[in-house]
Amino acid sequence: MILFSRIICVFVLLIIVQTPSAFGTPKLVLLLSVDQLRPDRLNAEMKGGLGRLMREGRVYTNARLDHGVTNTCPGHVAISAGVNPGKAGIPGNSYVDHATGEQRYCVDDKDDSNRVFGAEHNRSPNALTATTLGDWLKERTPASRVFSVSGKDRSAITMAGKNPDGVYWYERTAAMFTSSGYYGPLPDYVHAFNGDNFFVDGYAGRYPETWEHTPGSIRVDDYPGESGVDLRHSGHPLNSGELEERAFRFYMSPFLDLATTELAKRVVDAEKLGQGGVTDLLAISYSSTDVVGHRYGPYSGESEDTLARTDASIGELLTFLDERLGGDFVVAMSSDHGVLPLPEWLVETGEMQCPVDDGRIDIEKVVLGLYWRLYLDFTAPFGDPRELVGFSGAGGTVSARYAQQLGVTVAQVVDSMERYLEGKAYIKEIWTLAEVEGADDPVGRLYRNSFVPGKSPHFFIQLNETCLVAGSEGTSHGTVYDYDRRVPLVFYGAGVKPGEMIEPVHSIDIAPTLGTKLGLDLPEDLDGQVLDIWNRNGQ
Repeated sequence: MILFSRIICVFVLLIIVQTPSAFGTPKLVLLLSVDQLRPDRLNAEMKGGLGRLMREGRVYTNARLDHGVTNTCPGHVAISAGVNPGKAGIPGNSYVDHATGEQRYCVDDKDDSNRVFGAEHNRSPNALTATTLGDWLKERTPASRVFSVSGKDRSAITMAGKNPDGVYWYERTAAMFTSSGYYGPLPDYVHAFNGDNFFVDGYAGRYPETWEHTPGSIRVDDYPGESGVDLRHSGHPLNSGELEERAFRFYMSPFLDLATTELAKRVVDAEKLGQGGVTDLLAISYSSTDVVGHRYGPYSGESEDTLARTDASIGELLTFLDERLGGDFVVAMSSDHGVLPLPEWLVETGEMQCPVDDGRIDIEKVVLGLYWRLYLDFTAPFGDPRELVGFSGAGGTVSARYAQQLGVTVAQVVDSMERYLEGKAYIKEIWTLAEVEGADDPVGRLYRNSFVPGKSPHFFIQLNETCLVAGSEGTSHGTVYDYDRRVPLVFYGAGVKPGEMIEPVHSIDIAPTLGTKLGLDLPEDLDGQVLDIWNRNGQ
């Protein structure tokens, strides 16, 4: 009997030693995404939370996205799901549905029971075909709580997964932080945060009428190529004008991130995250760096001020969690994508590589040329070429039904577009589905990792490096190049080994690394790898 008891004790001990979740698991996992954050904008001298992560965390200096369509929605899926966006059913922010020809949004939903509170559209994760870290956590320990907060619906929804306890985002059309019927009613603390008027008696009522900032340390304020909407220099209108104007200006400012942090803190307190004896998960995506970066570029005074404010806000959040949880939490910080600097800046600094002189290609002229070619080749004299090919950010989708009516094949339409586009100086290559599926080329592989049957385009458009197809102002992302694919990746907190690592890693490595530590049952088809970030004893 004594021998049997000893055998049982040894067996139990072996289980404890071999099971990562048996000890050393944190009270809270914090997933942080800073939208459009290029790693060259981070350093250990920053005064707030990002600087703290860089100084005290495990910093991977050679991290990239492992997919080719570098938009917000797929970038956040990669962080939360551990698979490339193609496997997760998310081809981009938007896409053309092959079956219907409709332009769709990555988190839209036709089920009106998933209507956004205060708005006229529906939102849910129903397009997501993969599970996420939060889903794995709740599957293992149903008592665990999973919440997500962001300035953008697509960021909050894709970071949270399919079965979270609450997901909140800022909705411009509703002028408040909100959610949808998919997640149940808004709790009282979110209503209190919004007030009757978010910009008067709600949380945003504390923000000034104008956004003031210094010119910045990299280039002059009021720089060519910056957006002229709401001024190109300090003194941008903010909490002024009609409600619709305030709602839009707030979204396009750094104050969106400050409010995101404050709501996240209220979630922690109201939901008692990290205090239930199990690991909880909080995902936060900061959106201001992206919306400001699109308008003014990453090296503007506006972007510099925005990042400094977001850095300070993250610092306040980490201090808040220190106080609430005694430091017993783990942070994973990354980004959904980078961004191309303003073409005008690249010309000035001698970094422009685009064969078009100023690197800026008018998108209206591009689209007009594409449809004129389709009209001449297929739909003249009375057909509408816009019904034949629909364009998303990644490429073009041919309507098989309309092509059949015209007596042509999808392949013939694709061939016409390929020949036309590859004759343009700003185009590097057109990738057909056959080329993507069979490519050994690194770029082809990236597009394959973004490919979703029935949603991805019939041909991907690869621009030449540093060429920007857009309007006359601002900048964007979405390409296969390093300025869009390079992202920061930092782990920090209880049990994490600090240090700087140069090994190549990807954002898809975040979820399996954290899931393994928590002892979760991970899906077998993950694309990410488990990174060595933990101290040997797990403490």
